Amino acid sequence: MKTYLPQIERRILVRPNQTFGILNYDMDNAYPQRMLELVAQSPTAKDCWNKRAKFIAGNGFEDAMLGKQVINSKGLTLAKLLKAIATDKALFSGFGIHVNYNANYKIASVNHVKFEDIRMGDTDNTDTADKFAIYSDWGRKTWKNIMRSKIIFLDKYNPNEKAIKQQVTAAGGWDKYKGQLFYFNPEVDDYPLIEADSVWEDFETEAGIKIFNNREVTTGFLPSTMLFMQSRREEADNSIDNGGSINTPSQLEKDLGTFQGAKSAQKIIVIEYEDESAKPEFQPYSIQNNDKLFESTERSVEARIIKGFSVPKELINSEKSSGLSNGGEKKQAIREFNDNTAPDRLELSETLAELFAHYYTNINSSGNWNIIPVPANVADDTIGIKAGTAINQLLQSTIATESKVATLVYAYGFKQSEAEAIARP
Repeated sequence: MKTYLPQIERRILVRPNQTFGILNYDMDNAYPQRMLELVAQSPTAKDCWNKRAKFIAGNGFEDAMLGKQVINSKGLTLAKLLKAIATDKALFSGFGIHVNYNANYKIASVNHVKFEDIRMGDTDNTDTADKFAIYSDWGRKTWKNIMRSKIIFLDKYNPNEKAIKQQVTAAGGWDKYKGQLFYFNPEVDDYPLIEADSVWEDFETEAGIKIFNNREVTTGFLPSTMLFMQSRREEADNSIDNGGSINTPSQLEKDLGTFQGAKSAQKIIVIEYEDESAKPEFQPYSIQNNDKLFESTERSVEARIIKGFSVPKELINSEKSSGLSNGGEKKQAIREFNDNTAPDRLELSETLAELFAHYYTNINSSGNWNIIPVPANVADDTIGIKAGTAINQLLQSTIATESKVATLVYAYGFKQSEAEAIARP
């Protein structure tokens, strides 16, 4: 008896690119760029990414002064570096940090490198093995072709003095040495998938629903209509190009176009015709009402995206909450998400501890690189404001005192004695 696994395609294909001496990040070498565009078009995905980044960066370092330390000539602080690498890790599961050394073989400057700009060197190419290629337009949004002259190759991070000497010699001296790249990649020798790669199709679906809704508004929510009219004669304003006739819109077509859109709905248009046979006929045709279908699809897509990012649903679309909760569910969600992202914060702490152990000066005398998790008491703020406003409105209303007491007890969790003391005049 033989069994067969269903054919499942790999999400990304890594292939050597001999032209640039790198390993392509998927067939088009633009997987991160494509994912960034999809996330940008999906409100739920963007919100989930921001939430993950916020929880990974937490409330900054436990050592309050540490975040203010400037780590390069451009004024980059450790707090800004932490936020940048947390943002990359929240989506790509990895990040890149560029370091450069002084003549004493100590790190003299630290910079963030966008994860989507990094490509691994081809391991079979002696010139680019153990190197990383940095280029800002792998997706070819700015330029049609990739300019090899603008690709910067950095050596793999290795703080060993002997390794640095060899790299400097190979570069042609300190003035030509470009430094090293610390490339955090959970896949080690492969490219990682984004955090919610399993549901990236849902990013596209949500973006499509958004476009559909926009078109509904811009066309005025009007029923679809067909216009029947006699075949029009070629008009004087039609042009001839290269011997072929190109029909430009007639004045009637231009007039009809101005009546499309929400701002033009319900206006009056006057159409003149010479005889009854030339009278245009507008024939509406029914279309399927997709409102309910789209509403259901939107909810299921949103739920899958949230699940794909492993974000507790209580932290997304919190404005939908009634305001009657005591914040317990949101507190629990914060604790849960802090636990979920604890390994990420630990990895960032360990990375920074490793890098700055080789820094030219001691910027962290305490040696404490721990990151503070997001405090659960933030849940009290918005919930408390909502509840406080609602309670004040309740107490100022004209309903019976007994009803006020009952609402305070059953809706807001007050004890009977407390509710009576507050509600009774």
